[in-house]
Amino acid sequence: MLYEDTIASFPALVKRLGVLDQDSGVRLIGESGGKKIYAFVTRFGPKYTLMTYTLGKGGAPGRRIQTLEFEGLREIEETLKMLAKGRLRAWIY
Repeated sequence: MLYEDTIASFPALVKRLGVLDQDSGVRLIGESGGKKIYAFVTRFGPKYTLMTYTLGKGGAPGRRIQTLEFEGLREIEETLKMLAKGRLRAWIY
């Protein structure tokens, strides 16, 4: 069974990322280069992985743009601030 919860604010997003399980993840809709994107964040130990995709037809993820790895919460937080401007649209699963 899939469990998903909406994250309503950026501080709540950072808090949830800090306690993210290895079998969980976060997805959010953001913007990069003036285009809407999907971003997925996962965690393994202290490292976070961020994968960004174009926003495809019907709102599904399209082509993968990039995959980045971060050493800690502070680094991923700064990158997500640049991607998630304005109203936050994020979910934890």
